[in-house]
Amino acid sequence: MDIFFLIFISIIVYVICLFFIKKMGWGKKKICTNCNNCCPDCYSALNRVERKKIDHLIHHITFRIFDVRRYICTQCGWEGLRWEEKFYGNSNN
Repeated sequence: MDIFFLIFISIIVYVICLFFIKKMGWGKKKICTNCNNCCPDCYSALNRVERKKIDHLIHHITFRIFDVRRYICTQCGWEGLRWEEKFYGNSNN
């Protein structure tokens, strides 16, 4: 088989997997009754923290499909990445 064809098919499958993951909502922000961004473990509010270099790399290798941000839970200590759907609001200015 042609190496170019294998690389092309691999990239297509990778992108399809990324869109499937996004459609399934894996790693998406959780919304609770008391906040819009809940910890996946204890359901308390998450706080934003500075991104690490690996987070920027993840952002680029996922073709910027996910706008991931790093969060930490002050209650249980969970730390990780979460993403949200883009909000475009009204364009009537």
